[in-house]
Amino acid sequence: MDDLDRRGIQIVAVIAGRNDFTVVHKLRRRGHTYLRVHKYDPGANLIDSITVKDYGERVFTPPVLEIIQSEDRNCITVYNDAERDKLEVVCFRLDKMQVLWDKVIELETPDRFEPDPYEMALSNTGDFYLISEKNNRRAKIENHSFHILHINATVDDITQAPLGEYLTIDSKFAIDNLNQRLTGAGIWGDKNKNRANGTFFFSISLHNNAAQVLHYEGFDEKFLSILRQRDVDEGSKGISDSEVQQLVLRQDGGALLIAERNHEIQRGTAAGRGFLRDGMRVIVDYYYDDMYAIAFSSDGKPQWKTALHKKQYSQDDEGTFSSYFLVKNAEHLRLLFNDEIKYENTCSEYVLSPAGEFDRNGILNTMNQELRLRFRDALQLNTSECLVPSEFRNRLRLVLLRF
Repeated sequence: MDDLDRRGIQIVAVIAGRNDFTVVHKLRRRGHTYLRVHKYDPGANLIDSITVKDYGERVFTPPVLEIIQSEDRNCITVYNDAERDKLEVVCFRLDKMQVLWDKVIELETPDRFEPDPYEMALSNTGDFYLISEKNNRRAKIENHSFHILHINATVDDITQAPLGEYLTIDSKFAIDNLNQRLTGAGIWGDKNKNRANGTFFFSISLHNNAAQVLHYEGFDEKFLSILRQRDVDEGSKGISDSEVQQLVLRQDGGALLIAERNHEIQRGTAAGRGFLRDGMRVIVDYYYDDMYAIAFSSDGKPQWKTALHKKQYSQDDEGTFSSYFLVKNAEHLRLLFNDEIKYENTCSEYVLSPAGEFDRNGILNTMNQELRLRFRDALQLNTSECLVPSEFRNRLRLVLLRF
């Protein structure tokens, strides 16, 4: 029975297949919350459906559902993190419309010094990895480590991977299904977490916990001076406001890390509009500036570093029109972005080669087009096309870009 037109429906994800598409959604009925999956043919006719999980009656902690997809998009895990001390995770295979496993993970109380409570990754075979970081502070740096929880239908074990003497600031992880490894990369700070002084690469076999790779590398002065477009003095080494945005796996077991400099500033003003009780209005400024890409070989050593300059500023829009979108194909990567955040502007791209060389090209002028492109919400359709939503004065349009 197709229940997508009923009340109490929340779409969790829409996943495209080769000859069909799947809608993962949450349904509330008679006080219970259900996780359901519907599969449709290209004409949007329902061809299969299943109730994956009944979360029961939860008045005070209703399920908050998020999804992780495998690289081939055939396996998904849906997790509920509404409760602080546990994580409910169910793994589902889309081609067979089959639940692979359903487990509850008891979580350790997160350390207030850690950058994020955990990261997640899912293999094409339904193996789920929960990565947390422990003792990421100077006082306990000798015990600094990753805790990697591995779960599937029959396995539930933890691996500890020592991280050495640096303070990690941010990282991203992914399953390398081709080389059967869990791969991560990130940035680290020498003295504190406010300024990145280098990058690190981490990799571990999915089948042999002893086969670990960990390599730290500092930023050289030449790269820093190119990124910051000025000479680097002793008191300003490193890169402030860095955030790891993406990790792109390579076939040789290496990876490409893409980071972006961004920050926000809150300020109050008595400008005569939107006053709060104290007579002040809170304004938030969003800055999304330069990007940089770093390629790692399979042994963790950086092969090249590239600085990609841009400068974006906006106010009170949650950075909706800022940042970039990455288009992948076998020959090169394209990073698409707005040159400025305003109603009429130009859009550009960086075309990045496997060797780290790049070109910057203008791709679109929105003058008199009534377009404001939300690149960070774009969708890649194939190796040469992507779909970008545009939001202009409460009007939503879709823009197809073909390269």
